[in-house]
Amino acid sequence: MARYIYKKTTKLVRKFGPINGLPANVKRASKPGGKKKDGKLSEFGKGLFNKNKLRACYNISEKQFRNYFREAVKALDTGEALLQSLEFRLDNLVYRLGLAPTLISARQMVVHGHILVEKLKAQNKLENPPLEEEKNKKEGKKKEEKNKKEESSEKEEITFTKVDKPGYKVKYGQKIKLSKKLKNKMPAFIEQALQNPNRVEYVEFDENTLSGCFTRIPTAAEIPAQVEISKIIEFSSRRL
Repeated sequence: MARYIYKKTTKLVRKFGPINGLPANVKRASKPGGKKKDGKLSEFGKGLFNKNKLRACYNISEKQFRNYFREAVKALDTGEALLQSLEFRLDNLVYRLGLAPTLISARQMVVHGHILVEKLKAQNKLENPPLEEEKNKKEGKKKEEKNKKEESSEKEEITFTKVDKPGYKVKYGQKIKLSKKLKNKMPAFIEQALQNPNRVEYVEFDENTLSGCFTRIPTAAEIPAQVEISKIIEFSSRRL
């Protein structure tokens, strides 16, 4: 099954309820033809419903969900690892920071190249052998001063690059921000989202620079997924 199409938001709200910024109120609360009695779901039906709801929450396809689940099974806590990997998607971070009113609009901003991601610099951790350490005792102070100057300059210079992949995995502490084009001509939907943000505790946002990041790795209880993760694990583990 392909990714859920968000053009038909009313169908998603009727089936799963309000998810990730979608409006809770729709024109028709029931399906066309009148409200029908829904029978009790079996264990299979509950697992399928929660899996599809999780897919709709993060707007991912069936193939993407399977890849995330295969990686999560390797961890000690499968449910928490699955939610954390989905939470650290780039389009989800844009939505969590309040830069977009819905997840689909956040995804569109990423695909159109309006989100810049901080470039992470590789840190070289090389240790000198004991013989070289003895030779460099006299020059140690000079090297330490140079290293401090270089580290301070590296901290000040933060470079950003354009990322147009919604599924890009953002690391905690890695900053993202809006492009200059959106800052100069701020669309109305971004202004409304910034006025009424619904941020979580594990993100940090700077209103002056319109940038933010994940401050830490959240627990499963903190992630607002609104699904029964145990049902998803029980359902999907049989189909690996």
